[in-house]
Amino acid sequence: MTTARLPRTSTIGSAPFAVFVATQAEMKPLATSLQPTCRSVHRSDSIVRVGVGGRDLLLAKTGVGPDSAETAARRLFEETPIAAALSLGVAGGLNPQVRTGDLIVGDQVILRRNARQGSHREKSSGLERFPCDSGLQDAAMTVLRRWDSRHYLGPILTVDRIVLTADEKRRLAAESGAMALDMESAAIASAASARSIPFLAVRGVLDAIDEDLAIGFDQFLDERGEPRPLPLMRYLIMHPFTLPHLVGLGLRTKAVCTRLGRLLQELATTLS
Repeated sequence: MTTARLPRTSTIGSAPFAVFVATQAEMKPLATSLQPTCRSVHRSDSIVRVGVGGRDLLLAKTGVGPDSAETAARRLFEETPIAAALSLGVAGGLNPQVRTGDLIVGDQVILRRNARQGSHREKSSGLERFPCDSGLQDAAMTVLRRWDSRHYLGPILTVDRIVLTADEKRRLAAESGAMALDMESAAIASAASARSIPFLAVRGVLDAIDEDLAIGFDQFLDERGEPRPLPLMRYLIMHPFTLPHLVGLGLRTKAVCTRLGRLLQELATTLS
């Protein structure tokens, strides 16, 4: 297990914040909940520049998974000076205290890759930890305490595939000590670390640790984690009883990302 060092600073520069989300289902409610003073496409239709509270935000959609997220983050960091990087979106719960809808502010993010990805990845088959920026943590926790809403400060684990079962979530929790898991945050932190960019992950819990998702996502999602309409229709025809669960997950995602958008609005204003 290795621990990387990220910059810790109480002073955030005036360059834009890079805000990474994985999918359109996360991006849309987050962006809608902002109150921007300006909005424009930034060189790519997957990146939108918005002005919020005197701070420019680059909202970047990465696609699902650590490889896609790291590639997108590195590309953006090479193109544009960035004051801070944030990973926002949904996560699975890994702690029995954590309930659906709770927000997890990362004090560190943990990258777990499978050794099967090839010999050049073998050293990454353990856990690599990246501390989150203390100044960004404090700002996020201050906002959430003021809201008096359910939230936790703790580690977030990043894995390279969708975790469907409660048994696997419990195993990953015991292995990592994390409170939640996603598929992007630690990969973005790795890219931020290479550029000495302050980083923070905040994730909303989509499914609790004891909840089985039991949905064949691979049958209707494309390589970026977006639904393919015809395969989705075929899946629902073959598995009609999954429709209410899918609708419920969509509503949870919208609610969580709307709250994350409100948090981002206050952070951008506070840190301007």
